[in-house]
Amino acid sequence: MTSSIVRLPSEILEEIVNFSSVSSQLSVARVSRLFYTLSLRALYHEIFLSSPTAVVACCRTLVSNCDAAFTARSFQITYTYYPPSSNTFLSAYYSLIEKALLSLRELHTLKLLVHDPYFITLFTRCGFPELRHFECFLKPSSQLIQFLNGHPKVNYLQLSPHEDTRQPLFVQDEEGNRVDGLPFLELPGLQYYVGNVQGIPYLGPSSRLRAAIINWNAVDTDPDLTFQTLQRSSRQSLTLLSCVRRGWNLDIIQAVSVWLPDVLSLHVSNIMLVDAFPTEEYLQKVQGYLSRFTRLERLHIKCIDYWEMGNLTSSIDKDFATVATWGSVCSSLTEISLPHSNGLSWFRISDTVWIPDPSHAIGKKWLQDTVASKRLHGWEKTEGSTAETLPDHTAFVNAITIARRRFSGLLHEMENENAGSTISTSAASDI
Repeated sequence: MTSSIVRLPSEILEEIVNFSSVSSQLSVARVSRLFYTLSLRALYHEIFLSSPTAVVACCRTLVSNCDAAFTARSFQITYTYYPPSSNTFLSAYYSLIEKALLSLRELHTLKLLVHDPYFITLFTRCGFPELRHFECFLKPSSQLIQFLNGHPKVNYLQLSPHEDTRQPLFVQDEEGNRVDGLPFLELPGLQYYVGNVQGIPYLGPSSRLRAAIINWNAVDTDPDLTFQTLQRSSRQSLTLLSCVRRGWNLDIIQAVSVWLPDVLSLHVSNIMLVDAFPTEEYLQKVQGYLSRFTRLERLHIKCIDYWEMGNLTSSIDKDFATVATWGSVCSSLTEISLPHSNGLSWFRISDTVWIPDPSHAIGKKWLQDTVASKRLHGWEKTEGSTAETLPDHTAFVNAITIARRRFSGLLHEMENENAGSTISTSAASDI
């Protein structure tokens, strides 16, 4: 029986082992050298450790078993770290992790998602020739930058979401040059950055970001300095920008419109200590900033209730008026999401017509009521429209096409319902 199984292609055998439980994989590893190799790939290809106990056990295995270390491609440590006063690890703990990392020569992904400042000591001797994805909760430092600059293939970088408020964001001289003594991050393959705003000044001119997700803790930080740095290296390549900060963040939208007007997708998350609806002045100012964007296709503005005590829901009719106005100012927009809309997105299906997502419960009901009452004229003409009316370069044509298809289906559904009700009324009158 074993010989017949061995005749199967190695890819099929690998899939069978991958879908087996961990206990089964450990048993299969004892069958033969072939199944030992396949089991090692399944067990150690992606390593996820969620406690210090698991870290110690796994690292000991990696240090002692070179075959297991060779198969590892992803290594992640995630657990809650307590202050040193209540939980202090011995130096042997970090030394063991370092020895394990030194054995992972084929690693592609490294995630050290623990708020432990001592993790910076792990990078002194480590090097991963194939590293492409790196995440940590560390703040920029000379040791971290030196380690990252030794890995030019890294295309995804995540640093701590929290900046060090004890240090100024930009230490500059009178001419605007950095004087903190830290080198630039020279990562020519870097395309994605996630982290706090303090990491942005260290991005060197060789980086060509496609997407950036930036967190602020200090609300008094000047966003112009941040986006001016991004503009120098990534104005032509940056397609998605997401910003998270307390307040309504009008200054962020304004700064982006000045320094990064070519961005395709802009997401602004407003963390609200006291939740509220956007004022008319706020909406009008955003409208004014939108006129500066040249290629903006997606705009998502949402509010995050910090205390989770509010239950605000915007008026969909008012949202429709806002979306239509913003769309007329920025002709490249194809998708908009407004604050307190419960995740509802609006799609442009023709030059002057916007519809809420028909797959959303609120959007579907509003569409049914609006079309049935014929409050908006000309919508029946959009049924046969195609995605070609949108800009050719849009990355969201498929989404808009789906929205149009759903809208057309909704129109047919309502026509059938109306026809059915007419027949029933006619039959009742005959009786």
